[in-house]
Amino acid sequence: MAHISKYRLKDGTYRYRGHVHRAGHKPLTQGGFRYRKDAARWGAEQERKIQLSGLPLTIDDLKKHTVGDIVRRYRREITPTKASRTNEDASLNAFLRHDLCRKSLAYVKTQDAYAYRDERLKSIWRGKPIRPSTVRREFNILNNVFKVAREQWGFENLNNPFSGITIKGSVIRRKRRLKDGEDKRLQAAFDKCLGLNKLYVPAAVFLAIETGMRLQEIFNLTWADIDLAKRRIDIRKSKTDHLTEFSGRTIVLAIKPHFFLSLLRYRTILANEFQYSKHQPIFPMTEGAFKQSWADARKRAAIKGLTFHDLRHEAGSRFDEAGLTKAEHDLMMGHSTGDMASLYIHSDLKSIQDKLDRYHFEKQGAGRLTLAEVLANADELIAQAPEPVSPELIAIMDLINSASESECR
Repeated sequence: MAHISKYRLKDGTYRYRGHVHRAGHKPLTQGGFRYRKDAARWGAEQERKIQLSGLPLTIDDLKKHTVGDIVRRYRREITPTKASRTNEDASLNAFLRHDLCRKSLAYVKTQDAYAYRDERLKSIWRGKPIRPSTVRREFNILNNVFKVAREQWGFENLNNPFSGITIKGSVIRRKRRLKDGEDKRLQAAFDKCLGLNKLYVPAAVFLAIETGMRLQEIFNLTWADIDLAKRRIDIRKSKTDHLTEFSGRTIVLAIKPHFFLSLLRYRTILANEFQYSKHQPIFPMTEGAFKQSWADARKRAAIKGLTFHDLRHEAGSRFDEAGLTKAEHDLMMGHSTGDMASLYIHSDLKSIQDKLDRYHFEKQGAGRLTLAEVLANADELIAQAPEPVSPELIAIMDLINSASESECR
């Protein structure tokens, strides 16, 4: 219960001070109230807040729970909401077999986390030592388990032993980009893919190279997210959405992936006799199947040391070379920087498109061109693309871009 005390000021007047004391909660005090009823009202409000938020667990309460208890709850409630749920679930299942999960939350310490780190770094998996970067990913998950328990589940007195743990050699900053000629070698390798993989694989790869999209974002795309006429992509959910109250973003569809997606849509329309759902996935293959096709294409192209994530580095570098501002760069890459300018850049997507188009055709020796000039000289400029486009394919693209919404159900 709150109680009120009265005290006298130097000028002889009196003021009231409110006090709130609850077991397990930090004492609250507020003075300077001119009237007793104001101090009482303040005390009642503080007690109401405490009642709504709940009291932090005491040491005796923590003794009733083990590390495994919060890990299992996290796996049940939090992991399924994540794009990386499969890998995270596997990591948590492995950790639950460790003796540390049977330890009481009241007694788990930072030393336990360091001991677990040293043990993991000495572990062998399939004949090879566990990499520091792998251990760092596991620790990031466990750190978040304790963070969620403290902030959302009322374990305010819980020590987070996985916070601030250093793992030497775990930070690997890759700088790999496409080398001269590798993009053409990849395209030649894509031509040898079987079936519609000749379209699916290069479409995904060039989306990453030209737009900076992540693999998960690419495989979440539906035809409803693509505006081929305006050359826009709506990314409904991004990896960094949990860092901000805003969800998703709209980016520019660059020229080369625009061609592959246009051709894919045409094939999809024909295959379904113009009766297809615009909400169906663009890429019907699984990520596992794509990764295998991507690995096979790299092998045929004789390209070593290139990962799919490196294509995002290529995209970021191209954005800088094209003259995109920091806000424009962050929007395309999906970086959550807290810069409010990036939230209002959507109206300037045409500016981004102009810069990317100019960069694309400059790279092919077509000179400095505005978007209007690109559209006005489409036939001539398409012929200057790395892989000349036949008149038949140009006609296909015109057909797709003029298709009405009535063709889609």
